[in-house]
Amino acid sequence: MAWVRKISIADMITLGNALVGFLAITYVIDGAWLVASMLILLGVALDGLDGLAARRFGSKHNRGQYLDSFSDTISFCIAPALLVYGVFYIPARGSAWTDPMNALAVVASTLIASFGILRLARFVQMDYTKESFLGFPTPANALLVVALVDLFAASTVKTPALFDASIAILLVMISAAVLMISNVPYPKIGDALRVPLTLGALVFAAVATVAYLVVQSRVTVEAVVFTLLLLSAVAYVLGGPLYVRRTRSADEVLPVH
Repeated sequence: MAWVRKISIADMITLGNALVGFLAITYVIDGAWLVASMLILLGVALDGLDGLAARRFGSKHNRGQYLDSFSDTISFCIAPALLVYGVFYIPARGSAWTDPMNALAVVASTLIASFGILRLARFVQMDYTKESFLGFPTPANALLVVALVDLFAASTVKTPALFDASIAILLVMISAAVLMISNVPYPKIGDALRVPLTLGALVFAAVATVAYLVVQSRVTVEAVVFTLLLLSAVAYVLGGPLYVRRTRSADEVLPVH
């Protein structure tokens, strides 16, 4: 059991990320889309803190990057993929072999999981010191998936929250999944921004939770929260590559999760 003593604060945060990812999967199975989505978002916040904790408090082993990737696989690949499958695959329509919408749901969820895993596999073999990297990050893709699902596909009563745009949403998700294994450059968020962004996100989540419990129109609170998430994700998808190309040469980019 000597290895247990080597578990650091950063490792505990990373394991917390894996745990909330697993819990998100259980809530997807139960059909609780909103709870599953919030757990995935919590995983994103924890992922933003584990690297900082490792640099701040140190580590007694060199397996942190692997532990991080395993946890990210659960929270940002498997959980979002199952969320998409659970929301968009409707057995009453027929199997994926006979119904085009169900087939598209299977394709989208499969690509989110498989391309995300490929993204993370590429990440563990690379250097971490650069400020830019290649491909859409898996946490950002998870944010995009959660925002799209909860805005346009599911609400707390399992009905369309705003309107049914299933085909368009699934195609956007497929495109984002392809970006994860692409060579499109994206900026890396350094510690100078990571800490305030993560803390800001946690404060925002706390305020949103209180509002959700107090405000009578919960659908309105959901719409505001997930609209802001969607706008942030879209801004990163479209603006990230432009920012990198303006500030860094192509030789400075590398893959990261």
